[in-house]
Amino acid sequence: MLSIRKNLAYNFLLSVSHVLLPLISIPYVSRVLLPDGIGQVSFIDSFTYYFINIAEFGIVLYGIREVAKHRNQPEALSKLVSELLALHVITSLAAMLLYAGSIIFLLGKIQDHRLIWFSVSYLLVNSFACEWYFMGMERFRYITLRSLLSRSLGLLSLFLLVKGPSDYFIYYLIMVLAAIINSIWNNILLFREVKISFRNLQLRRHIRSTRIIYAISLVYGITLMLDNVLLRLVSSSAAVGIYAFSAKLVRTASLLLTDSITVFFPRIVALRNEGNDEKMETVMQKNLHLLVFFAVPASMGIGLLAGPLVRSFLGGRFEAGIVPVQILALYPLLKCLGLFFNNQVLLAHQLEKQSLISQIAGNFLFIPFTLILSAQFAFNGAAIALVLAELITFLCAWRFAVTSLPRLNLTYGKMILHSLIASVIFIPVICLLNYASLPDSLILLIAIPVCMALYICLQLLVLKNSFAILLRQWVQITFFRKPEAINE
Repeated sequence: MLSIRKNLAYNFLLSVSHVLLPLISIPYVSRVLLPDGIGQVSFIDSFTYYFINIAEFGIVLYGIREVAKHRNQPEALSKLVSELLALHVITSLAAMLLYAGSIIFLLGKIQDHRLIWFSVSYLLVNSFACEWYFMGMERFRYITLRSLLSRSLGLLSLFLLVKGPSDYFIYYLIMVLAAIINSIWNNILLFREVKISFRNLQLRRHIRSTRIIYAISLVYGITLMLDNVLLRLVSSSAAVGIYAFSAKLVRTASLLLTDSITVFFPRIVALRNEGNDEKMETVMQKNLHLLVFFAVPASMGIGLLAGPLVRSFLGGRFEAGIVPVQILALYPLLKCLGLFFNNQVLLAHQLEKQSLISQIAGNFLFIPFTLILSAQFAFNGAAIALVLAELITFLCAWRFAVTSLPRLNLTYGKMILHSLIASVIFIPVICLLNYASLPDSLILLIAIPVCMALYICLQLLVLKNSFAILLRQWVQITFFRKPEAINE
């Protein structure tokens, strides 16, 4: 099997690009398009992605899991991929019909019909989406290099073509074209590697397995894709723009952590399928410790640095986004824990029903939370609703994991405590920088590396945290010893 360390390295590089490229584009876009233009694009983008989620039919997560099981069986893999591709085309056609019916009722909210045509184009191309194949095969090097190239071209196009508030439609076109390029590139490579045949398809066997995962993905997509839509129903485009970019700042910071779940998931499934429960538990433990070790300081730092973050990256017109960012500071930690217990524990052990109930509990409540709170508090209400939904989802998934898999030994209480204690050092550092009345950009440049250095030193030297010690060993082996010396 491929090295988890190597996959994590490529995935980390990809996650860094997911963070750095938006950090380059967001300051420019927010100042050029202003909240109203961003609100229009965010609304249609969220609406489109939810129908992509409808078309997905649970195939992504199911596909990753099944490809991981059959990757050493060429004939079975070929049949699996062919059937999942065919199933996705059928469900995409159904989703397009639903999209056509829904868009009629929202024409008044979409002020530019060009956005609809771009949206439909992406829906059509996405019918042959197959990213799940490369994830299941643990082809993270390919995924990373392809994404870096397409995203870099998109960023360059953004600076060259988006020049004023009226260019919001070009901004959305660039986003759509980047996604289309990725999809076509995937298909070309897939059809070269796998023998695809649409004869004698047996779709029912997959439908039985995907229907619960499908329900999970639909419910899961509510907070990710419908938050902007729900907010727009009760508020203005400008309010959506402020919330959308405030949430994007926090979600972008979270990607470095949540993306690691994608790397560990196929390995956990493969080990469970082999019956190697001991090593599976070790891999899960490392993933959980990795998430907690970095998510706790990320949440603390975002909350304390909300002002400098918003003013530096979004500009003065988005200063109202400071409070939503402070509210959403808990999002990285809650999202990481929720995804871990849902994906790595429940879904990896084929406890789809329990995962679905967890998602329903949090995400269905998100709808009334958002509509009620947003009507009263606009973007601040939407931020509160999102945090409440993630908290409920995590608590339900954790409870199911504990009760359904009592023999699974995952220790994390001490890790959370150590991370909280070490993160407290951020408070005096950031307060001192704010007291010195330094420019916001300088506060960020000083606070982030200093706080992280202090955090790691406290974990290593004072608390003697086991994961911090393991992390130091990984760094030493990676940069100062031969690669073959490391243990996965």
